[in-house]
Amino acid sequence: MGTKAHAGRTNPRTAAGRKGRAGRAAGFPTVLEDALASVPESEREGFVLGVVGDDGDGLDPALWGPGPSPAERKRAALANLRRQYQARRTVVEASLTRPEAAELLEVSEQAVLDRLKAGDLVGLKKGREWRLPSWQFHADSELGFVPGLARVRAVFPGGAVSLTEWALTPNRDLDEATPAEALAAGHVDDVVQVARVGTAAAW
Repeated sequence: MGTKAHAGRTNPRTAAGRKGRAGRAAGFPTVLEDALASVPESEREGFVLGVVGDDGDGLDPALWGPGPSPAERKRAALANLRRQYQARRTVVEASLTRPEAAELLEVSEQAVLDRLKAGDLVGLKKGREWRLPSWQFHADSELGFVPGLARVRAVFPGGAVSLTEWALTPNRDLDEATPAEALAAGHVDDVVQVARVGTAAAW
């Protein structure tokens, strides 16, 4: 679609469009993004086309070899689902029930439910019962739980399980503190910014 760039010249809009299509089609791994950043702008279109092929439909088989078979894709998808469900079980086991959370905060169970609905607390269901990941509770915080969760959730794309994994992982953009620790220390704006930037990079 459109005309080819003249030799020695690159159409930035064409290159950007092809890179965008490549990124959407193949996920454009971080290693490729890092490599692209080191390529002079005038040569980036040729680099991208060499990686994904001129049609932009995926990694060039001539360069990278054949893609995974349908059976291999299914096995990989199932392995990923198993990991996610195990992560959910792990989070549930380390979480508080609604009565336990109410006891800690010295509020009613309805007040806990209200906080969940408002986004101030994070929870997931086990059957019909709520489970609240323990990392969000902090005795030194004014209300007994870390501030700013509603703002973080507004920009974080995942649910309680992925948020818990992210919140408990040291983050270099937070000086190796975990997002949970940074929230407990009152650095809400910093955590929201890290969540927002991370989401934009993932997409």
